[in-house]
Amino acid sequence: MKIKGFRLSDETQTQIAWLAKRKGVTATDIVRMAVAEMFQQEIARLPRFRLHERALYLNDRPVVYCTDRLLTELPETFLLQLEHGTADPIETMIYLIFTIARTGEPVQIDEQALNDLIGWSLPSL
Repeated sequence: MKIKGFRLSDETQTQIAWLAKRKGVTATDIVRMAVAEMFQQEIARLPRFRLHERALYLNDRPVVYCTDRLLTELPETFLLQLEHGTADPIETMIYLIFTIARTGEPVQIDEQALNDLIGWSLPSL
């Protein structure tokens, strides 16, 4: 593991020391936990697609309704990302566009929801 040096204010150093003592861990653990918590908060804010039944949800709002055939044509690893809610929006749209073009399967898209949630206007894409 690489050692990194940081300049911290006296106040921040005091806070880290207090937290470390209170939790019974090292200062390194406190920094690691704080960064992990902040990272999780930021990840949670990112728009992500997830699959529920035949609908793709973006931030808990259904935006794309797929046929069974279209879903079976998507790669298994990508479907797992959709099921776990970890699929990237850009990657999702690219997979959908190419799969729709290849199969000719129809989809229903809530264009207003896409625009409201992430500022995508399909006609402008």
